[in-house]
Amino acid sequence: MPDLNGMALFAAVVRSQGFSQAARDTGMPKSTISRKVAQLEEELGVRLLQRDTRNLSLTQVGSLFYQHCETIVNELEAAKAVIEHTHADVSGSLRIAIPVSFSQELISNLCSGFMRLYPSVELDVQFTDSDVGLVGEGYDIAIKYGPLQPSDNVARLLFERHPILVASPGYLKQFGTPATPKELGQHAGILLGTTRSAPIWPLGKGGRKTMVAFKRRVRVNSAVMVRQLALDDFGIAMLSHAQCKKDLASGALVPILPEWPMEPFKVYGVYSSRKQLATNISVFLDFFTKRFGSQESLLGLMG
Repeated sequence: MPDLNGMALFAAVVRSQGFSQAARDTGMPKSTISRKVAQLEEELGVRLLQRDTRNLSLTQVGSLFYQHCETIVNELEAAKAVIEHTHADVSGSLRIAIPVSFSQELISNLCSGFMRLYPSVELDVQFTDSDVGLVGEGYDIAIKYGPLQPSDNVARLLFERHPILVASPGYLKQFGTPATPKELGQHAGILLGTTRSAPIWPLGKGGRKTMVAFKRRVRVNSAVMVRQLALDDFGIAMLSHAQCKKDLASGALVPILPEWPMEPFKVYGVYSSRKQLATNISVFLDFFTKRFGSQESLLGLMG
């Protein structure tokens, strides 16, 4: 396993755009940082940085490795902040943007539990599907679905959800059961999304992956409504497996093309930058992850 201290110093060099500035930022001798980065390169067996007397640049593998180093450093600092501060020390306001498709009941329960544990934190929770500006609109955290667009923000992976295509026996009796992705494109679909969401389902994983355009019957931004419309025979829907688990067991919903399992969707907590990571942000994201970390806890999160 690569040395974590070496990874942190490598990330500091990249952020500071040089060894001299990294030395000033970290308070460590430039020679020590240079030695640690060289040891890291030797341990990995690759060159991470191209450097001469005047210029410093990342190699291709160095650029990819840096992204992972930044994630690890952010997580370590967040964990350290949680340990260093008691519940009584966590205070201030916290403004959070959450997608409309999340279960408001479960988010309410989460916030109630958080406020009991951290009574000095003032929460401002807004359900919105707008692409909120963290700094411009005053949000501390935005909960977002992946994949995310490149930005200067920091994204922490909170959990994954496993999607499945389903339909009611009534719908399938009337319109037939699609046997291939191509046949799926001829069916009515119930789309969970916003006005910008395209009627496309990503079937399969890895190299066996295809994008299927379907005939949108209705589009809503509530997973509860998507599930109910599927139960009411209006079309095929994509839901999390946990959300429709009971319906599948009872036969009220039937899986469609189970031989084409889909990639899990990732949910992130996004905040403005590592340097602005406040304790109340780190403890909220940690609380969120623990509260909804298991599949059973996710049962109604998207609805």
